[in-house]
Amino acid sequence: MTDWKVFFDGILTERDLKINEPMSRHTTYGIGGPADVFVTPQTEEQLIEILRKADAEGIAVTVIGGGSNTLVSDKGIRGITICMNRMKQEMTCEGEWITASGGTGTGTVARFAEKNSLKGFEWAVGIPGTVCGAVFMNANGYGSQMKRVVEEVYAITRDGKEKKTYGWDDLHYGDSDSVFMHNGDIIVGVKLHLSPGNPEEIKREMTEHQISRRTKQPLEKRSAGTMYLRPPGYHVGPMIKDCGLIGFSIGDAQVSTKHPDFVVNNGHASCQEILDVLHEVQKRIMEKYHVHVPLDVRIIGEGVQQER
Repeated sequence: MTDWKVFFDGILTERDLKINEPMSRHTTYGIGGPADVFVTPQTEEQLIEILRKADAEGIAVTVIGGGSNTLVSDKGIRGITICMNRMKQEMTCEGEWITASGGTGTGTVARFAEKNSLKGFEWAVGIPGTVCGAVFMNANGYGSQMKRVVEEVYAITRDGKEKKTYGWDDLHYGDSDSVFMHNGDIIVGVKLHLSPGNPEEIKREMTEHQISRRTKQPLEKRSAGTMYLRPPGYHVGPMIKDCGLIGFSIGDAQVSTKHPDFVVNNGHASCQEILDVLHEVQKRIMEKYHVHVPLDVRIIGEGVQQER
């Protein structure tokens, strides 16, 4: 059994690592069993040291950002869980380009763009989590996606041995998909290309998006955002409604009565209960429409696997 305090000696302080840490404390869902060790590096140098040592000793590494689009197993996560939230936050603006790195929040970047009279990122103002996490998942909203504004992405290989710069053509973006979801490289920064705009119009659009989110989404309850990808030619919400699944629940996991694309945690839902609700929705839609509705949430931890 690994002595984690010895493993991280000289790399992290004790306040930057927690042993058998409940992942329910680190996801917007409030769900997840214990991580063997949960660490919060603050610099790229610390991150690289952790990755190199873990690779050398054959220890599994899981990386999360703000935990906003993540469902963690009830059994938790084995090995090292690295949270990027406390990585040093930096933002710069040069002309039409904004560079953001570390644990910088997506909404923080949207407001920074507004201050610099740059448009094209207003839609992201209410998206929780880090901008690096948004790049990883090709986050979307209000008809736009990260792939429309990303110019370059800066990453570190999973073994910590190489820093890489990805151009747009290297990202292989799809719906809630990117090259990083397949190759394991860890995003540490991004350059966005936006357009000059009227600051008042930018602010007004951001305000409208925030009002829309509060009105239409169940922000008063714990969730991981919308849970389904839209099959071509279909809208998931109406299909869920037609299947009579609005409000359908298993334990404390429930199809939202406010926005059917959300499955909310009404208090003490487990990962398995959330998955059971998601699978029932998929099953009923397949039976009624003969259409597969892929999941749009990152599923991690012991005993579960990513589904699409």
